[in-house]
Amino acid sequence: MKPQYFSIGRYGRLIYIPTDRFKSELLSLSFVVPLTADTAQKNAMLIALSRRGTVSYPTQTALNRHLDGLYSTAISTSNRRLGEMQQITMTADFLGARFVGGGRGLLPEVVSLLHELLCCPLTDGEGCYQAAYVAGEKQVLRDAIRAAINNPRGYALTKARELLCAGEPYALSLIGEEKTVNALTPAALTARHRALLSEIAPLFCYVGATPPEAVCALLESRFATVGAPAASFVTDVKAHEGATRYGEEEMPISQGKLVLGFRTDVGATHSLAPATVLLNEIYGGSPASKLFMNVREKLGLCYHCSSAYQMQKGIMMANCGIKLSNRSVAEEAMQGEFEAVRRGHISKTEMEAAALSTVSAYRSAFDNPAALARFYIARAHAGVDEGIEQWRERLAAVTREQVVEAAQHFTLGAVFFLKGTDTEEGLE
Repeated sequence: MKPQYFSIGRYGRLIYIPTDRFKSELLSLSFVVPLTADTAQKNAMLIALSRRGTVSYPTQTALNRHLDGLYSTAISTSNRRLGEMQQITMTADFLGARFVGGGRGLLPEVVSLLHELLCCPLTDGEGCYQAAYVAGEKQVLRDAIRAAINNPRGYALTKARELLCAGEPYALSLIGEEKTVNALTPAALTARHRALLSEIAPLFCYVGATPPEAVCALLESRFATVGAPAASFVTDVKAHEGATRYGEEEMPISQGKLVLGFRTDVGATHSLAPATVLLNEIYGGSPASKLFMNVREKLGLCYHCSSAYQMQKGIMMANCGIKLSNRSVAEEAMQGEFEAVRRGHISKTEMEAAALSTVSAYRSAFDNPAALARFYIARAHAGVDEGIEQWRERLAAVTREQVVEAAQHFTLGAVFFLKGTDTEEGLE
């Protein structure tokens, strides 16, 4: 499954991952644009509107009927942060060619459909998005924004990220705020769509057994002139400077949500990058971690306690759900467990469990076309030329001393507490 790379048209690229081990094939179309307050919400709306209606498939019913006719081909979309960039991806998962008569199978129809979704939205007589579709997706967006606010754990993590990365694009919401939704008019969204097509450099990823020449030819036939030179990938990986920032809000929930935000100057291209992945695993990334085993299980201070690491930005978020009375002792315990890692208090069992978990996680990607694609797409956008086998070997070679060294690069930058105002203790 060693990937090959090809140019598509003037500005596109293809990651070709050859394999015949899956019953399905996968083709994704991805691009990154700078994450800005003015465009992030509009971009999110555009990806949603692409599923509402196109020139050839003017309704969701027509589009779904077409997908059913392609042996239940599935189209999914994603809207993610990648460094200081917004990454938009459309992915088609479809039955392999050998199961539908051989040759190029469903790939020609899938390529045409991705082009249709990206480039050919249904418009009205004035060339703008259909007003009814825009109104419907605006309501969906409002509901998504409200749902994010009403998710206590997610909301606390969002506020901690805003504290930790204040003034940086990474702090921005990918879906924006409800107060700006009303400004999303058909004309404004149409203008943004035209601008977007003139900004993006499409990155395709194909997982399957169709020969690369055939895949390239199909993509060239539809996307040869789409896009522009790739925007410079931007990320701001740095340790936190100055005092730790603190924030607190109240919410009518029956427990508290505590988040600790750490920053590091070790990014994806740093020699210690694999060690930071194991550090997170040891600290709070698994059920065998210090946060889970000690803070949650041994001390019984919280309902849940874990951490997650974002390598392209160099931030790690540790979060827990606690009784309000346990706030101070839980924060002290969570910081204490990280200090234990910094001092080298890592047992052989912890080290082995973290290594096994991380290496196994990437091994499992070989059984999942979408996971393979996500790995290579993120690295390609960031300009990292490294295969998954090479990455697994680097993870397996990480030493305890390297984990301790990586921990010295982390600083606590933000602490956010979401205080429950209900009197009855419970689980959220």
